[in-house]
Amino acid sequence: MNVINKKVLIITLIAVGIFVLIAGWMFNKKFNQITLMQNLTQSPISSTISSIPSAQIVNISETKIYRNTEFGFEFQYPKEWELEENSFHSPFSKFNLQGDTSAKDYNPFNSAFLVNVVTPDFIERQFADLKSVAQEIRVGGIDGKKYKYKEQFAVIDVILPFGQYQLILGTRQEYEDIFNQILATFKFIK
Repeated sequence: MNVINKKVLIITLIAVGIFVLIAGWMFNKKFNQITLMQNLTQSPISSTISSIPSAQIVNISETKIYRNTEFGFEFQYPKEWELEENSFHSPFSKFNLQGDTSAKDYNPFNSAFLVNVVTPDFIERQFADLKSVAQEIRVGGIDGKKYKYKEQFAVIDVILPFGQYQLILGTRQEYEDIFNQILATFKFIK
């Protein structure tokens, strides 16, 4: 096989590989959107108004304090948890933090706890179909929206205005008690 044929073959294989990757990514993205839309329309968990019970304050001796001076917030979390900052990258996420990353069942795509500072357009796209299940909530003195819905797992997200961004605080339903304790200690700092 001469040098020109080898180059053409390599270029063709690279082009086919890129095409397959792009097609697979587009199919996966569309399939996930369809699945999410079906789950959202078929199985909202709750649509009642809720708030954080003030009696659920975390015992300080059993927690650590996470403080973020760049974005100006802090909260208490279980002392046995490990937290990981900026564990994923997205053009919509300016900062993210995942909790309980040391757990045996840790899933970076569905962590026990999530803080995500995102652009407003991300919230509009991701939560547009959830307006009917939105609940009013107040966290750290700021009014926001709480969403309970089902994707692959039952999910709880709290969305708070955050200057030019939006703040997502999220968890899976099985961590709701811990999540409520974290929300009860959440503070905005200057």
